[in-house]
Amino acid sequence: MKRTKWLSLLVAVIPVWFSPVLANENDGESLQSVELEEMVVLAPKDALADVIPKERLQMPSLSGSVLDALSEEAGVQIIRSALAGSDGSALRLRGFDETRLRISRDGVPINRDGSYGNGPVDWTLLSGEGTSAIEIYRGAGPAKFGNTLGGVVNIVTPKPTKHPSTEIGTAMGSLDTLDSSIRHTWKAGPVGWALAAGHFETDGYLRNNLMDRDNFSALFTFDLPAKWQVGAGMAYSKRECGMAVYNRPDSPYYNSGDPDADERSYGGPGIGSRLIDGVYAWGDGSKVEDENIGINGFMEKKMGKGRFRMDYRLWNQDRTETYIDAADRKKIIYQRNTEAEDGNWILQAQGAYEIGKHTIEAGGETKSYGWGAQDVSIIDTSYFNGSINFFQFVKEGFEGQTGIMNYHALYAQDTWSISPDLSVELGLRQEWYTADSVDPSAFGFEWETGVSDMSESTLDPRLALTYRPWTSGTFSARFGVTHRYPTSPEYFWWYLNNATDYFNTNFSPEKALQYELSFTQSLAESTDLIVRGYYYDVEDYISSTSVPGVGSVYYNIGQVEIQGLEIGLSGTLSKMLRVWANLTFQKGDKEDDPWDVENELSRQLRDFPEVMANAGVDLTAGKFSGRLWMNYVDDRDHLSSGSLVTLDAYTLVNAHGMYRIWERGKTRADLEITGQNILDEEYEETDGYPMAGASVMGGIKIRF
Repeated sequence: MKRTKWLSLLVAVIPVWFSPVLANENDGESLQSVELEEMVVLAPKDALADVIPKERLQMPSLSGSVLDALSEEAGVQIIRSALAGSDGSALRLRGFDETRLRISRDGVPINRDGSYGNGPVDWTLLSGEGTSAIEIYRGAGPAKFGNTLGGVVNIVTPKPTKHPSTEIGTAMGSLDTLDSSIRHTWKAGPVGWALAAGHFETDGYLRNNLMDRDNFSALFTFDLPAKWQVGAGMAYSKRECGMAVYNRPDSPYYNSGDPDADERSYGGPGIGSRLIDGVYAWGDGSKVEDENIGINGFMEKKMGKGRFRMDYRLWNQDRTETYIDAADRKKIIYQRNTEAEDGNWILQAQGAYEIGKHTIEAGGETKSYGWGAQDVSIIDTSYFNGSINFFQFVKEGFEGQTGIMNYHALYAQDTWSISPDLSVELGLRQEWYTADSVDPSAFGFEWETGVSDMSESTLDPRLALTYRPWTSGTFSARFGVTHRYPTSPEYFWWYLNNATDYFNTNFSPEKALQYELSFTQSLAESTDLIVRGYYYDVEDYISSTSVPGVGSVYYNIGQVEIQGLEIGLSGTLSKMLRVWANLTFQKGDKEDDPWDVENELSRQLRDFPEVMANAGVDLTAGKFSGRLWMNYVDDRDHLSSGSLVTLDAYTLVNAHGMYRIWERGKTRADLEITGQNILDEEYEETDGYPMAGASVMGGIKIRF
């Protein structure tokens, strides 16, 4: 294992070691011209924001998700139980999951309520055809970025274009995977629109893990006098996804033709521990059907030295879970319908104006969210153990509580350009968070708890200093205080445990002190170096575990410290060849963990790799462009049923090629092929769920 680790690191470093020597071969010319769409860049011009272009986001892949492209970035870890259709938190940045990140769509947060096992972000809405770029802003960002610990991931969607533009593509490959899409943009006079639609289907790698998904997104804009613009849009997805079936030799329904894997129940509250035969009870044909819709509107005013913008977003999700008898595929043992996200909404306003050497920004947001209703339409109680009489919500469903949680914030910040080489950023963010009392009867419970509600108010400062001692080099230092408040499922299950007296502790929001130092340097005008060091000191870190017969248990860890170093280097070796690499060293320690009282993890955070590396080579030669790259993730420890489990390190090698077979005027046709995990590495991102081996996807894309 250690040999594999150091070999992977050597592969990451060698391609960029010689780049300064060969850099002078580049004459700065490009073989192809590309018309770029207008992009919304969140970060200030001196901020360390990485931008992933649409060419990478729209590469054919088995997952049909933009997550694959994110895995190449420094500090990013992907954790999935399946390549396609996996619920739950799938993205980590600097060790922080999606509940601690700010995931935005055109600057508006899309972090959802996350109740009923939905997870904090619905990645099925973010397909390649509906994405033009992804911006990653790390660390203690400006006050406008909100209560984020690890950073901001902003999804940039297609915008209306001056000339009509249409793209059509289809690809197919391993595991009977098919991915087709169409996108059209245009602005005719004051009216503009951007439309995108896609269909994705796959048999999946694990047993009963097929997925069939349709996506549609639309944006309409209208220019008004005095440089005002208004717009409205929507994002819609509908999918059917098979729930992975427990498939190991101890199961009476074991199928040796499928990979050995644990079961995966999409949605919640879970029923596996309440079935007489547990995970053996449900099998092939069990599935979840999801329908998601988000509606957004905006108004924007552009001024000579500033701008003002207001955004509104409303989202809903309906879900149906169906469990099939493992011994009889015609027998439904349980089915429930859930309004998982029911009328949740956010309103956001922001403005910026330049006054002399100062850029003044101010704004705020307000958000309301909660739990929708759940209805059990089919249940065969003969399959359930005695706990079904105690947990009535599994047997009968519940009403839910909409609007139970509210979040409000105001911010102000000043970016002062003291000189061409020195700038200072000062910011303050005031936040208010309230969570109303949980009504036990709304969820089928008959008891009362000893707590009533939660109310928090915090004022968080941000400070940044940027210094450019010479033309090609920049130093930056950032400090920020951030609070992160309980999500709906965290608050609900902690509240519930107050009544059962099972492992109940005090529950507080997280408070994080964030420090970051960074340095960027251009070498020989063709090689770029970036080094970032960061440190987080988090008090009352919210963690959880799952207890059979009880459910989820949430609690505070007294203190968590995360520190790391990110190094990135890229260089142009010639007109045709570019190499790049990034390396992440990180460490996460914890103290006062009331669950891990025996310190089995030795203060280490669970599922936390200390080393990650990515490296690649990009080639452009005439009508051909290609990419060869690798991803390395170190081994990770976590507790499973009270025992220490280590997931092995893994190295993935991938390749992509595109060849232009037709070009006339603005019409282009390209053949594409992508090979993933081409060395057929055996690996897991989540314990118990092996990922796919060597695979291939190929297709054609036409633009006109």
